[in-house]
Amino acid sequence: MQPKAQFLLLQFQRPGDECLWPVAVLLYDPSNDKLHIRGRENYLCLADNDDALVLAETVKQLQADAESQNGRAILDLLEDRLSLAVRLTERIALRAPDIEATLDSLSAAFLL
Repeated sequence: MQPKAQFLLLQFQRPGDECLWPVAVLLYDPSNDKLHIRGRENYLCLADNDDALVLAETVKQLQADAESQNGRAILDLLEDRLSLAVRLTERIALRAPDIEATLDSLSAAFLL
């Protein structure tokens, strides 16, 4: 049986825009209670300079938190506290026999 994981997108909504733009791919591995995060390389394509800097720092901090904290705690906090401009999708269950390969595939699909 392949390990189950949960996939989420961190999204940004520009002021005055109805669209939600993917900022980062999150892949939660409940068997290890580990959150894997892959952010965009460039946030300026989504936001003005100030917002792009905030988005980049937010993803960087989430990646640091994911290295030192358990994944469920981070997700619970995100799901409870994100703003209207930065949102998180619902968790989507999927099979992930190789977490890194799955993260690569999801990132290629949503962040390019």
